[in-house]
Amino acid sequence: MEQTVQLRSAEDCFDVVVIGGGVNGTASLRELSRAGYSTLLAEADDLASGASGRSSRMLHCGLRYFETVNPVRDFVGNPQRFFSALSMARDAMEARRELALDDEVDTRAIELSFPAWTDGPFPRWQISAGLRLLGLIGPKDPPLDRHVRNARETRNHPIGRHLRNPDKLTGMVSFREYLFGAPERLCIDNALDAETHGAELCLQTRAEILGKDTDGLWRIALESRKDGRGREVRARSILNMAGTWSDTVGDFGKRLICGTKGAHIIIRLPDGFADRGIATLHRGGHPFYGLPLGDDRFYFGPTETLFEGDARDIQADNEDIEFLLGEARHLLPGLDLKRGDIEQCWAGVRPLTSDPRYPMGARARTIHDLGPQGFENVLAMTGGPVMSHRSAGRLMLEQVRARIGAPRDATLSARKAEAPAKTRVDPVIEAVTREHAFDLNGVLSKRAGATWKSLVGHDAAMQTAQEIAPHLSWDATRTNNEVFQFLARQAKEFGVPAAPK
Repeated sequence: MEQTVQLRSAEDCFDVVVIGGGVNGTASLRELSRAGYSTLLAEADDLASGASGRSSRMLHCGLRYFETVNPVRDFVGNPQRFFSALSMARDAMEARRELALDDEVDTRAIELSFPAWTDGPFPRWQISAGLRLLGLIGPKDPPLDRHVRNARETRNHPIGRHLRNPDKLTGMVSFREYLFGAPERLCIDNALDAETHGAELCLQTRAEILGKDTDGLWRIALESRKDGRGREVRARSILNMAGTWSDTVGDFGKRLICGTKGAHIIIRLPDGFADRGIATLHRGGHPFYGLPLGDDRFYFGPTETLFEGDARDIQADNEDIEFLLGEARHLLPGLDLKRGDIEQCWAGVRPLTSDPRYPMGARARTIHDLGPQGFENVLAMTGGPVMSHRSAGRLMLEQVRARIGAPRDATLSARKAEAPAKTRVDPVIEAVTREHAFDLNGVLSKRAGATWKSLVGHDAAMQTAQEIAPHLSWDATRTNNEVFQFLARQAKEFGVPAAPK
């Protein structure tokens, strides 16, 4: 099923137009559609094409919000910072409970361990105290399963035996953490749920806010990237959920986004690392994780550098590779990791909140009311992590309701959508017939997750292309071109760059 934009009457009018098909945009679309609002989603590429599909894949409990070298001094001296950290940590624990206990969300539990050394970065008591605090402010289920190990026990642990400076180890604190199996599916499932409740999905569609019409409704120009055809719609409210591209949607008179690049490398590790991970600060002072991807594949990351370019061109470069490999070797010298051990890599851009007080962007989720900039009933969200997308959707529903009131058509809120019948359909075929995939990348990377298991070879890509070709009206030439484009994109987004000579 090809996604196209059809020219329609200027009477096209919606309660809300959502711009951006990432996890927060689709979560907002889902909540609004379920509440009876008429909605349209405009996504310039594919669902989960930005940060949502390139994250560290963690559903973390919020412990990182307490990370500071001198917690007593820093939090006592800055109570506002402490209460902000407390609020974000509580929200993280709530999101952990909601998603980890939902059978429809692909998550898995791992044992995540923070080692402690006499030379830092954190003493064992601080890590343990942070987990105790989380247990007090957050839900009890699922449990954190906190386990404090001494130095001897740490050196006998499957990961601990490979750690640096075993003579300076004071112990390790482990707890239950969760990873998303496929963050991309969150976006796809949200969008499909919204569609069953009447939302219109426009992928490969650029959106531009034109201004208000004589009725006080916002005019939005939609342009198909596929064939250049255009359409204009109107809306009572607009949600700018374009993530890294939020500043390109309109001229808002202020900068919304500060982008930071996060890169990762994937390496195969020996027995004992399955379902176990490690966390610390790297030598630059930012969080550094080693996490199980599945089977014997393990990934290290992320980097933390400012990014000013176009996020569509993001990729892990040699500087990222050398940094991550160096930090992994420093943390786990017993593994004797080499560049040749790296099988894949990836990078993304975090759409953090632009704030002069934080040169690397503010991590707190922020809702921007763009009314003072002349955009009444236009809202934007920045800094919203993947794990809190459901609460983000509920929050945006509240914001819209407070501004425009009830849905225009009250009968929509009473309608109960019928879920599509569950039939045994080939997932590849379903990706293009029901899930709006329009190219091989959308099938193999976004919906099937094949590229996260290993790089897809030419023969496998061609087999999939030939399977979906009849459904997308591809002839032999188009099919070959699609395979070529997919392999080139895969090499750019997941391939390891050649080492500098």
